Amino acid sequence: MIVFDPFWQLLKERNITTYDLEYKYGLNPADTSRLKHNHNYTLKSINRFCELFSCQPGEILFYRSSNILIPPEGLHM
Repeated sequence: MIVFDPFWQLLKERNITTYDLEYKYGLNPADTSRLKHNHNYTLKSINRFCELFSCQPGEILFYRSSNILIPPEGLHM
């Protein structure tokens, strides 16, 4: 399962709030909700996030096996 936990960590490090996402960066509130709940996103959307936040996909998402709930090494939840 793809999870967006690193995305929220990136926002925290950059002091970006969900309010900022919607009003400064133009994300739809539904998109913010989808990110919070790890819903599916198209590559086009992921590309947009990478452009907005000048980052690589690995900085905003990672794959977590459905069988194992251990984050990748170095990622603290």
